Amino acid sequence: MPWTILWLAVPSVVAVSLLICWRWGLWGVLVPLAALGAVVLFAGPLASWAWWIPAAALTGSWMGLREEGGGPASGERAWMMLPVLLLAAGLPWTQSYSQAVSEIDRQLQQGDRDLLQTARDVGYQGERLHTLERMVSDGGALRLRYLPHTLPSLLFIWVALLVVAGRKVAAQIARRLSWPDLSHGRLSDWRLPDGAVWLLIVGLGLVLAGPHNWLPSAWTLLIVPALGYCVQGMAVVQSLLLVRGVPSSIVILTLLFIVLMAFPVFLPATVCVGLSDIWLDYRRLEAVANGDHS
Repeated sequence: MPWTILWLAVPSVVAVSLLICWRWGLWGVLVPLAALGAVVLFAGPLASWAWWIPAAALTGSWMGLREEGGGPASGERAWMMLPVLLLAAGLPWTQSYSQAVSEIDRQLQQGDRDLLQTARDVGYQGERLHTLERMVSDGGALRLRYLPHTLPSLLFIWVALLVVAGRKVAAQIARRLSWPDLSHGRLSDWRLPDGAVWLLIVGLGLVLAGPHNWLPSAWTLLIVPALGYCVQGMAVVQSLLLVRGVPSSIVILTLLFIVLMAFPVFLPATVCVGLSDIWLDYRRLEAVANGDHS
């Protein structure tokens, strides 16, 4: 507590705001405004955990307003997470951020101590115990170094999954009300708007040349769009394999195998493919009969 409230609050406000904006237009924007007023009134303006609720509601309203006319594509739907991303990037500037990092690290340290105690209870001794202690100690040092920079990105991923859950709830409610089905996105159609690359460029620039106190925000603006382009790279590969007649099940198994066997190389490779898709747009290229096979 109070972060556990988000498990229910975020999907709820996303579902409500999406459905109202979908069926009644801009009136649904009142839901994020009401959520913002409730946050300021009941939680206070300094409660960083509560700001995720109106940000998620704004994302839900954006999705609802774009639902007519076939609905947004999967990449456009991911771009609608922009309010949540901007909040994640601004989270390190709140007064409670350093306290939250310290509290999380304290709980993880307690987990390390419990792990070592469990190892002793099951009979770890001598060199085996010393090796485990060194691994835990080294992991704790790395965690303390990188946790302040990666925590906003981890929180964004968590809230983004809750937003997806809220969209699923909205789809179930619409089905029970005999409304039209919400649009469904496919991985092969995933393509981020071209403007998303500027977030990546800004994040990279701040990581390389920005002040040290900007690093948590900079890494957030770099990591999250990079993950989006990683998914776009996988979508390009999947679509090209599907065009060649490869079954979807084989494509999924192939991607899973590559992830498991070459994970360190897989991430930068797919990010590069996704970034090159901005200019080349592989899925819209037409085959040229008797063309240059080289």
